[in-house]
Amino acid sequence: MQGIIFDFNGTMFFDEKFQNISWRTFIEQKVGRDISDHEFQEYIHGRNADASFSYLFNKTLTRQEIMALEEEKETIYRQLCMESEDFKLADGLPRFLDELCAGNVPHTIATASGWENVRFFFEHLRLDQWFRLEDVVYNDGTIRGKPEPDIYLRAAETIHVDIADCVVFEDAKSGIESARRAGAGRIVGVASMLDRHTLLDLGASVAIDDYNDLNLTSRRNFL
Repeated sequence: MQGIIFDFNGTMFFDEKFQNISWRTFIEQKVGRDISDHEFQEYIHGRNADASFSYLFNKTLTRQEIMALEEEKETIYRQLCMESEDFKLADGLPRFLDELCAGNVPHTIATASGWENVRFFFEHLRLDQWFRLEDVVYNDGTIRGKPEPDIYLRAAETIHVDIADCVVFEDAKSGIESARRAGAGRIVGVASMLDRHTLLDLGASVAIDDYNDLNLTSRRNFL
């Protein structure tokens, strides 16, 4: 494989508890109800904000309304991150990123997060050590969200590698489907929220618990 594309939330940063608390707090405040685990997987996790909010409010929203709601929810999320010692990259990931950079392997991030969160992650997790901010593909309102293939196709174009020659790292149902539809050469499921068996059933080529599984001996079996 010639290129690597990472989803971010739940893949590079295991943020299940932060997402659960922030979304459920936001939904309770704005909609006045809780959300089921099934709804979370189908309509929230890995999805663009416009799809999530349209489902929650049961109507079509303007881009301005979506941006305002997204920032309200993400303010809760970012505060939770800053208050926790668990706000860090997934185990083994910094070493893996160091090796990608040392080997000049093209790589980038393709995330359903908006711009403010991308900047937040770059600042507080020092992502500029390994990634160019301008290469990150994020939810800017111009691209169809996962499970559509657009975000991974654009990410592959950004790093100048055919998507068929890319490995995609994903943790969510919608993201795995997006990578599959895009024609990714290999999909590595990261078991931050879903277990390995479920990730494989959803279409991942292989599954890992964290990036410590990508040791030099076994890496060829994953990539």
